[in-house]
Amino acid sequence: MVTDIKKSNNSKLKNIKYTFDKISSNNATDWQLALFWIVLFEISAVIFEYFFVKKSHIYIEYIPQSFYKEIFVASLVVPFVWLCVYNLIFINKSNLLYLGLYAVIGLYLVITQDVTFNLLLHNLNPLELDIGGSIYFTIQLIFKLVTTYLIFQLVIALRYKRV
Repeated sequence: MVTDIKKSNNSKLKNIKYTFDKISSNNATDWQLALFWIVLFEISAVIFEYFFVKKSHIYIEYIPQSFYKEIFVASLVVPFVWLCVYNLIFINKSNLLYLGLYAVIGLYLVITQDVTFNLLLHNLNPLELDIGGSIYFTIQLIFKLVTTYLIFQLVIALRYKRV
């Protein structure tokens, strides 16, 4: 009976892993999908860190409101609108991924106001953890483990593509 429970749990874990691989990288065959999920998880981790860790604000260089900042924001919004219209006309999966990436990066810029991407670049290192024994450490560890696995899937997908 114990072996049946172990087999059942093992098959459930394999099913969860297979589903996660299918969603995240199409079983390590789609590098664009893996890159999308890496960026999504990293930006989610950065936004979480921005809200709950005061130390994260030292990496952000705030740019004061000015004409040049408005021009910069407008130069980002116009291509986003163009991509939305283009995607309505020619629906394509890779175009949807690019549109999603663009939207997630725009969301990052709106929330953190980090135009230099210093906080994002600081958080990209999968081995850097703020060990403190708190709930933040646990969530950060989960984000880092998932991102590291997705980077592994990206490398496999890129190797699969070149063969």
